[in-house]
Amino acid sequence: MSLTQRLHSHDWYNRTIPQLFASTCAGRDAKPAILFEDQEIRFGELYTKVEELAQGLLHLGIGKGDVVSTLPSATPEFAVLYFATLQIGALVNPLNLLWGPQELRGVLLRNEPTLIVTVDRQGPRDILAQLEGALPDLTFGPTPQCASLPSLKQVVCVGRHGPVPTGYLDFNDLARTTGRADRDAQQRTMEQGRPTDIQFMCQTSGTTSLSKSALWDHRPPLATAHFGARNLRITEQDRFICLAPFYHNSGLFALNLNLAYTGNTLVLMDGFDPARALDLIERHQCTCTFGFDAHWQGLRRQPDFQQRRFSISKAILAGEPRTYDLVRDMCPEGATINNLYAQTENGPLVSLADHECVDESVNKYTHGRPLPGVQVVIKHIDNGTRVAQGEAGEICYKSPFLFQGYHRQPEEVDNAFDQEGYFHSGDYGHLDNGYLTYLGRLGGVVKSGGENVSTARVTTDLLELFPELFDDVKTVGIDDPYWGTRVVSFVRTLGEWPLPPSPALRETCKRRMALYEIPKDFLPWTGEWPMTPEGKIDFKQLQQRARELIALPAD
Repeated sequence: MSLTQRLHSHDWYNRTIPQLFASTCAGRDAKPAILFEDQEIRFGELYTKVEELAQGLLHLGIGKGDVVSTLPSATPEFAVLYFATLQIGALVNPLNLLWGPQELRGVLLRNEPTLIVTVDRQGPRDILAQLEGALPDLTFGPTPQCASLPSLKQVVCVGRHGPVPTGYLDFNDLARTTGRADRDAQQRTMEQGRPTDIQFMCQTSGTTSLSKSALWDHRPPLATAHFGARNLRITEQDRFICLAPFYHNSGLFALNLNLAYTGNTLVLMDGFDPARALDLIERHQCTCTFGFDAHWQGLRRQPDFQQRRFSISKAILAGEPRTYDLVRDMCPEGATINNLYAQTENGPLVSLADHECVDESVNKYTHGRPLPGVQVVIKHIDNGTRVAQGEAGEICYKSPFLFQGYHRQPEEVDNAFDQEGYFHSGDYGHLDNGYLTYLGRLGGVVKSGGENVSTARVTTDLLELFPELFDDVKTVGIDDPYWGTRVVSFVRTLGEWPLPPSPALRETCKRRMALYEIPKDFLPWTGEWPMTPEGKIDFKQLQQRARELIALPAD
């Protein structure tokens, strides 16, 4: 089936990822599937690798319904593991490489994996040390033993930075374990798979507590791949560069979109480095990608960016209006730039801009329309009633692509839905004439002087009020004995311009902003913003820095 035929069919809804992957590879045997460092893996070769690794997993005793937890690098080994795990009916469970032992232990004990596959290091970070710190009773003999995690059968290591330590099974040895399992049974498992089978255990960002494990069947990630391909105008000639880690939903999106659904070449890099990313984009003439604000800023702030051949002409963003302008300026004229709103619980895409929308202000200031079948309402954050059109509140939705619950946390599921059956996202935004605008997590909506203030909206307004002075802005709220929460903005100025005093800036803000939205303090910032493991701005660090810089009176 050609890509055009697939885009006009319901294959994405009626089949599984392994079934689509097999069909995609069969029709593109000689086409490059993955480009990584000095490797070129064609679709035919990729499918062979997946089948061989699936045999190795079956030989270990891993089968349908087992959980395979990974600490993955964005490398071919983990791409092959992803599809091999799904092919045998097991559950894919990527874990964050930047978690500490406490978070990692909590999630592992709850998810009860049968197999853990981990990279040895990620940059300067010793991932094996983190794993062993999370499971201090893990011992290695003929097979690993862990009293606190009795489900565990084996621990496999991808040794990218040296020999695999004693006790760990070498990934390469696992991949060479072939011919020992029933290939016919393996094929039947794949062919008999249903799109409603739960095979994904995806971690939420865990911003307020231990990361929850959301369960997906095949329809949520394939809906994201299908509508992403459709709205971006993907063709068979496009090449996609993956800037995101494989433990993030956007990394899984890159795998599903390109290798299972559209059959495009996927360019991988082991850890985001903006200079290296520009090299790869230029070398491989990449045309598509997804990026958070930090990715785009990192690329654009490279000293030689203007001398580069930046060929990205199809981009999906998870950013603010400022990011939209930045990417529009970076990309060739006529580029397709789509804003999205996504949540792990919806697999993850909820809404997406469309390339056919010619109204630039809609593309810039909203996050598109909800996906077909997704019903969005906005509810008051205090009393849960529906608000008027265009009024801000909590984003709530019903969806055919919703997750199938949180693993071993039924009370969390009950708390997430209201009596009308709407899922409460915990996000702040508004819906205006069918277009959804995300304004930040509810944690980014602060009560200042008795009024609700969106720190994301404050940031957007400031950037538009001071276009000749402000390069970028991040706004936070900190505890204040008088205001309840004090609104504070960090400002990175353009060039060498000094930041004017806060009273002068506040006076200018009165022309546009409500008095309660105007920051009480403007603080200078230089260099890059602090980042979270997911590649987003670390607002907790900014809050702590604001507390250090502002001397508030004691209670």
